[in-house]
Amino acid sequence: SRNGVVTAALFTFLWAWSDFVFASTLDSGGRLKPLTLGIYRYIGNNNQESNANMATAVVASVPAAVLLVLAQRFVAAGVTAGAVRD
Repeated sequence: SRNGVVTAALFTFLWAWSDFVFASTLDSGGRLKPLTLGIYRYIGNNNQESNANMATAVVASVPAAVLLVLAQRFVAAGVTAGAVRD
């Protein structure tokens, strides 16, 4: 069951990491903001600087990419265990 739990946790993390609409709807202007909302505001301020915008997007995607690489074997094992019949 470890493979299924890791896969579910991975997809939950990725969903929460990229949840932009919920964050922008409920933003109350506080000091702490989700990363996706910060990137959106950064791009709004620096519309012409595509190099800086892409660098910001890459930095924001690094934690999700690292998590996917680390959990890859659990996800692959869970998918093959569910697909193959004994």
